[in-house]
Amino acid sequence: MTTTTQTGLVGLLCEVTEEPVTFQECLACAQRGAPGCPMVPAIIHDIASSIRSPEYANDLAKQAGADVGFSVTELLGCPRQYRLKKQHPYWEKPSSMYRMTFGSGYHAALSNYSAGITEETLTWKFKLLGKSVMLVGTPDLIELKPAGWFITDYKVTGNPPFGRKVPICNHCDLEMYKGDDGLTCPNCGALNPRSSAISRVYRPAQARSSHVEQVNLYALLIEKNAVQIAKKHNLAKPVEQTCGGQIAYLSQKSIVRCDVPIDRTAAMALLKLRLSKLLSDDLPPILDDADELWRCDFCAVRAHCEQLHGGPVGKPTKEISE
Repeated sequence: MTTTTQTGLVGLLCEVTEEPVTFQECLACAQRGAPGCPMVPAIIHDIASSIRSPEYANDLAKQAGADVGFSVTELLGCPRQYRLKKQHPYWEKPSSMYRMTFGSGYHAALSNYSAGITEETLTWKFKLLGKSVMLVGTPDLIELKPAGWFITDYKVTGNPPFGRKVPICNHCDLEMYKGDDGLTCPNCGALNPRSSAISRVYRPAQARSSHVEQVNLYALLIEKNAVQIAKKHNLAKPVEQTCGGQIAYLSQKSIVRCDVPIDRTAAMALLKLRLSKLLSDDLPPILDDADELWRCDFCAVRAHCEQLHGGPVGKPTKEISE
């Protein structure tokens, strides 16, 4: 068994017993047939061999003379989880790791596309709160359009966003919501759902908020690397402008493409806000944003988080407080 003197991802949780085991023990069990377990040896081997070092961004930062480094993915995750994963050992189930390795394989296949710049790691070193910080990111694809760079990010998912019809108040052109008395307009109040004052308008699928933020942080990295990109790819001149982006949600049944607007001001504000939490000497607070609480359900260090918090975290907590 793995000792608890280590920190970070130290092994896997058995799919059958939910007991912690080393990667080697899990692989050996899979090779013996793993009764009751859905995993096969090749998948366990791929999971164990494809785990990126948790110090990846820090190592790049140190090589460039920065104090600390963060990847875009780390920046957009839960800052409290990030800190606790550095301080405690944790284990993941192979089934949860499988989803990530499956997505990585799909990304690798799509990176063979040659009509743009694929999987190119970009870095940006700057000063913040008295520290030299490096931001690291690897956009899936950037293409040069007449108006500037266009970013595409792929998301392999079994649950892509979808378009829907929404009720609109014809008096105010505002989207209605389901209140205690039925369909309700923020201005006019409750209306009969069959009333002629209500129309139904189709809203196309929208990219999830964290994915929009990810593309916008990539846009900052492209801007800061414009000269290097031009030299490496033999462009006539550097191109700083990013004209737009999209998330391509890839599921077994379909592809859902969602446009992403580029907002440099919002991206800079987000960058400073997230880094202020990650660079603080204090442990970041628990998540309280309703759109982010799903992360608690998949957190490998949730027990440590709740112990330090002195109570439960996540969706049930939010519902109780309301």
